[in-house]
Amino acid sequence: MPEISCILCTARDDYSIIGLPNLHIFKPTLSSLAKQTFTDFELIIVDALYGQRRGMHDFSNLPFSVKHIPPDPRHSFWLKKGLWNVCGMLNTAILHAEGDLIVRLDDCCEFEEWYLQRFWEEYQSGWFPMAMHIRYNSGEPARVTKEYFEEGYEAKYAQMPTEDRGSLLKRIYGENGIVRDTRWPTVEKHGRMKAPPEWFYGYSSFSLEAALKVNGFNELFDGTKGQEDQDLGVRLALAGYRDTFLLDRNLWVIEHEHLPAMVESPQAFKCNLGLILWEKTRGLYIANEHRLTTEDCEKIRTKICPSCLNFRRCQGERLGGKFYVEDDPLFKEWLENQNIFNLREERLGV
Repeated sequence: MPEISCILCTARDDYSIIGLPNLHIFKPTLSSLAKQTFTDFELIIVDALYGQRRGMHDFSNLPFSVKHIPPDPRHSFWLKKGLWNVCGMLNTAILHAEGDLIVRLDDCCEFEEWYLQRFWEEYQSGWFPMAMHIRYNSGEPARVTKEYFEEGYEAKYAQMPTEDRGSLLKRIYGENGIVRDTRWPTVEKHGRMKAPPEWFYGYSSFSLEAALKVNGFNELFDGTKGQEDQDLGVRLALAGYRDTFLLDRNLWVIEHEHLPAMVESPQAFKCNLGLILWEKTRGLYIANEHRLTTEDCEKIRTKICPSCLNFRRCQGERLGGKFYVEDDPLFKEWLENQNIFNLREERLGV
C-alpha cells in the first residue's frame, strides 16, 4: 500500500500546451514524478478521453505505479452529455486511492524532486499542505504583456468578466507582472501560514479518511465549472479539519498554460458559490447524501444570495442574483438527477 495517492483528472487533448505543441500534456507531470526523492506513491489518472487514449501510453517503464482509468459510470452523468464533470472524476479517483494522503496534481504541471517529500513531512506533522502555482507560457514564466493578451490562457479562456480583461489582469498581476497564484503575495509576506478553508484550491492535499468522512467532492457542483475545491475545504473545516490547511512560499509548482478541456462548461444555470454558502450556514459537511429540493433552492435564492458579497455584481450577470436560471432546461435536469451515494461503501466493490 503506498503512502501517497497522487490524483490527476484530465479532459484535455494530448497536445494542448500553449507554445509547446510537441509536448504531451502528461510529460511534465510524469517526468517530475519520476525524479521524486519520496518514492512510496501511486498515480491515478482519471481520463475523460480514456476511450481514445487507452493503450496509447506505456506506463510500465515508470518507477511508480500508474492507474489510468475512465470516470466511473456512476459518477459521469454530466460527462455523458459532454459537460463539466470534475467532481465525479475526483470521486472516481478517491474510489481507487490506496494511499493515506491524497495529493492533487494537474496535467501540464512540473515540480521539484522534493515536492512529495515536503507534502509527506508536513502531513506527518498534522497538516494538509497545499502548493501554489506559477504559470508558464511557451516554456517561460507568463507575464502580463501585449503578447500574453493574444495567446495567454487567462487572457483568452479563464472564467472572468470579459469586459476589459487586460485592465483586470494588470490590476491582479501588475504591468509585465508574472501570472501566478493570487494567494502568493500574502503567503510571500508571511512565509508560511495557516490558510482559511476558502483558500483550499489548486494543488491541495487531504487524507483519504477525511475525504471519506465528508463523502468526497460535491457532485452538485458538476454541470457548471468552478469552486468545487473551495467547497471541499469549507466542508473539511466543518468536519473538524479547520486548522490543518498549510501554505508555504517554498511549496509551489509550474503550471504550463494549456488550451481548455474537451468538455463544455455552459453558461451558468446555477451558482456554485450559493451552494457553498448554503452548506456553511447549515453546517452541512457530508456531500452527496441529501437531495436539494425546490424549497431549498428558493431559500438559497431569497435568504442566502442577498447577503453574498458578490450579490451586486451577480445582479448584472446571467443569474441575476437569483442562484439559478429558472427557465434553463439544464437547471431542471440538474435538480432531477442529483447523485446520492456513499463513497466508503462504493470502495468496497472496487
